[in-house]
Amino acid sequence: MRFLFRMILWLILLSPFALAAFAWFALEDMPRVTAQRQLSHQDIARARTIIERNDPRQLPAGSRQTVRVSQTDLNLAANYLLQQVGGAARVEVHDGSARLIATARIPKLPIRPYLNVSLRVEDRDGIPQPRGLSLGQVPIPDFLTGLLVHLALEQVYDTSQYQLAEEMVQDLDLKPGLVVITYVWQPDLIERARDSLLGGTDREALAAYYNYLAALHAEGAARSGSVTGALKPLFAEAERRSRENDPVVENRALLLVLGAWVNGRGMDKLVPENQRQGRLTAYRLSLNGRKDLGQHFLTSAALVSAGDTALSDAIGLFKEVKDADGGSGFSFADLAADRAGTRFGELATSSAEQAWRVQELLAAGIKETYIMPPVRDLPEHMRKAEFKRRFGGVGSPRYDQVKNEIERRIAACRLYPGP
Repeated sequence: MRFLFRMILWLILLSPFALAAFAWFALEDMPRVTAQRQLSHQDIARARTIIERNDPRQLPAGSRQTVRVSQTDLNLAANYLLQQVGGAARVEVHDGSARLIATARIPKLPIRPYLNVSLRVEDRDGIPQPRGLSLGQVPIPDFLTGLLVHLALEQVYDTSQYQLAEEMVQDLDLKPGLVVITYVWQPDLIERARDSLLGGTDREALAAYYNYLAALHAEGAARSGSVTGALKPLFAEAERRSRENDPVVENRALLLVLGAWVNGRGMDKLVPENQRQGRLTAYRLSLNGRKDLGQHFLTSAALVSAGDTALSDAIGLFKEVKDADGGSGFSFADLAADRAGTRFGELATSSAEQAWRVQELLAAGIKETYIMPPVRDLPEHMRKAEFKRRFGGVGSPRYDQVKNEIERRIAACRLYPGP
């Protein structure tokens, strides 16, 4: 059925007149939804609370669990996904139905650059049924809507992830401002989901960088001193391997291994025990003479390589706010290391051209100032009361002044192109 549908769709689109007419009415001059707010540290804190409250790992396999997701959180999730393609969305949940309105800007179109999409989802005995799809001014018949939505989801999530969701979710109940999801807890499905999330990273590459790092440690290298001292041989190895492999995949695998190493957890999910040759020593690298800054930098670089900038920034800020509540205190120096690591990971995995450039520069050897700005004068170790007294809170003018200064310093580092 899917093959037949695609054949019909291509026959329609291959007609230049049909394509031109469709594009004219499907694309519009103005967006229906403008950019929504970015992922914040409060959102990370709320997500963590939801996860902790509904953590099913201690439950027996086959247990049915229910999670309630608010319209606010749905809007945040929808916008988080669409921000990756420069879009925005609005979700409205009613009794028995929900509506999604989304906008994406088509790059390099001088006129009518906006694709506005409207979709209604109805709750039919606990099964979501997509209805009322429209692309701009073009209404799509309901018998085609389901197929188009399915194909669109396959572009965002690979087939294995989509099938996992279908296997786990047992019931969907739409209430005003709230979605209630009932799922069956199956630990093996979670393992399969984790494997599918790593699908874009070569398993062999992950093992190769673990084993290369372990070999360096066995020789007494890459164990202490500056982070840049460890990055030089690792990216030289990435440059060598990229002669036959995708440099973006190589850089991503390298950064994920480093991120798991510096945090002391997650390596077993990346590289199984039977693929390891040798052992890694405890992390002791530093940036600006500080171990914690190296950890912040490499963790953020790994997060970006596996996800995206917004997630890395929000997690970094969440940690600092949490520290102000009883940890080591709020630190703008740590935030600078987070942001520098984010820029580094983003650059190293953004395209094949940039991945090659990063490999070439780091393999030749760089100074710390190429990737990390000076931070000695930035305020640190502030408890919640002091942070509020001096800066008023996250997002205040005084806070943004320091944040902008950090961005200016990072932009001045040689590796990073512009602000």
